[in-house]
Amino acid sequence: MNDERYSMNIGNIGQQEIDLLECLVRIDTEQKLDARASDMRLRLIEAGLARECGAGLALTPAGIERCQSLLHRVAGDREAAKVVAARGIALAGLELTTS
Repeated sequence: MNDERYSMNIGNIGQQEIDLLECLVRIDTEQKLDARASDMRLRLIEAGLARECGAGLALTPAGIERCQSLLHRVAGDREAAKVVAARGIALAGLELTTS
């Protein structure tokens, strides 16, 4: 979308942020992380977003804030996509899901 009315480019949430959100939500709901997420697990601990807790992980206050921020971003992207779709503008690569 190249419209001069907008003062900045707005991009969709990236795959890395979606992967991060999935890990944070899984930790918050006490689900096991995917075996492929071992590197992410280490990065979450190093970044102070999660800590070892018993046999698993628990979110730190910073992890909770990051999770909420990403959830708001996803919700905002969905709402923006609805507005754009209502105006009849197609965005390449944007999937509109209404959950």
